[in-house]
Amino acid sequence: MALIVELIEVAENLVKVKTTQIVDEEGNADWELIQQVEDERSAAEFERLEVRDTIRVLLERTNLSLRERQVVNLLLQGYNFNEIARKLKVSRSFVGYTLKRATKKMRKTATELGIAP
Repeated sequence: MALIVELIEVAENLVKVKTTQIVDEEGNADWELIQQVEDERSAAEFERLEVRDTIRVLLERTNLSLRERQVVNLLLQGYNFNEIARKLKVSRSFVGYTLKRATKKMRKTATELGIAP
């Protein structure tokens, strides 16, 4: 028998726990495949949370201009370059240039903090 525990982030600092019980039937060929899929999904979720937390640290510790911070935050919220440009009333190329500057600053901070690229 296996118990799969899934943490689902509902909001910042609020997590919903979902558990699923799987019964291992001896000789069940799907058991190993199901376990592998769950392990990979858990690893991918952990990696996503790790990246999110790293970006939060970099945003807190990097000296970004207001526009750089706005562009990065909107990008992290899922907006594309065109949507960001419309929202901030700037050109798409300005968004790209601003993101490039912000990324360069954040990489410098990451290096100073010893965070691998």
